[in-house]
This record gives sequence, structure tokens and C-alpha cells, in this order.
Amino acid sequence: MARKTNKIKPNIDFLIITNGKGTEVNYFTLLKKFNSTYDIFIEFENGNPIQLVEYAIKKSSKATYNQIWIVFDIDQTHIEGKFIPAIQKAEKNNIKYAFSNIAFEVWLLSHFSPFSKYSTAKELNQLLNDKLKNLNCKCTYNKNDINMLEKYFLSNYQSAIDNSKFVFQTKLKEHNQIYGQNIQPKFWEWNSCTTVFKLVEAMKLQKKE
Repeated sequence: MARKTNKIKPNIDFLIITNGKGTEVNYFTLLKKFNSTYDIFIEFENGNPIQLVEYAIKKSSKATYNQIWIVFDIDQTHIEGKFIPAIQKAEKNNIKYAFSNIAFEVWLLSHFSPFSKYSTAKELNQLLNDKLKNLNCKCTYNKNDINMLEKYFLSNYQSAIDNSKFVFQTKLKEHNQIYGQNIQPKFWEWNSCTTVFKLVEAMKLQKKE
């Protein structure tokens, strides 16, 4: 008689927590249209990066997730003393994080080409308007416009990964050449830089045939 074995079912729940109620929630929700190894869940939590980490820790204590990610903009968080403590606490508690400097719109612009121009939040919005105009889109950039995100951005997520990764790795190489690998980069000084590509890669998406 064959011996029965107890197989442990792998946990495939993948949680994304963001304090961006508009663009971020809409964008990641749209990405769920693609096949993934994981069951992906997106939650909005209104808080600063430290509060996002604390919320993620509470979620991890109540349920087992394969991965938990927090997503936020650097913006003023370093000046407010919340950026470094947040990423340190995240790393200590196995919470992964993705940030954009200064805003998530850097990630959106990366869908078209590598983007590293120093820009304010207002300028990022205008640059997105210019991109949409070049695509003969009659709409303007609106973070709450799901149809716009799906039509003009979603299918280019792989380009966004490649382009933003190139910018990040270029800045990291420059930092290491000057300061060495043992000195933590001052990410808050890396304007027009995003690590959202790490999160999207981790989602293991596959475009449907």
C-alpha cells in the first residue's frame, strides 16, 4: 500500500499596499488582467511610508503571504524623517518596497522611454500630457482615468521595466564609483527615479496570447 504524503500547498497570495488611491491602485488593478504566478491583491492605506510598513506587518501577522510590497512616493518623506526609518523597518520585517522620486508619474513616463530628467510633480504631469498628445489622445493625463491608463500605458509595462531599470542601474553605478558599494545611496536625491520595476517583475506577469 502506497504511503500517503502530506503536500504543503505553496502560498501564492501577493499583496500590494499603496498610499496612492488614484493612479497606483488603478494601475496595479489593471495589471491583474495579465496572467501571474500569484493571486494578486491591492490595498489602499492612507499613511506615510512608516505607517505603510506597520500596516504591512499587521497584515503579515494575520495571514501568510508569499510577498508583501508597499508602494509610495519619496516626495517630502526624507525631509520629514520617514523615508530611511521606513525602508529599514521594512527590510527588518521582510516587507518589500518600491518607491518613486518624486512621484509615480516617473514610472508612467518610463512606459515610453528612459526618463531621468529632473522634474517637479507639475512638470511630470505636463510631460505625460505631451506624450498623450503625441499619441493622438484627445484626453489629458488624469490619475483617476482608468480607461486612459489601460489604453495608453498598460501594454507597455515591459518597456517601463526596462527603461526604469536602466535609469536606476545607471544612477547606482555612478554612486558606487564615487562612494563605493557600502554607502547607502541617497535615493531622495535621485530625482526622476523609480524602483517600481522591481515590484512589477516580482509579479511574474505574462501577456495573454
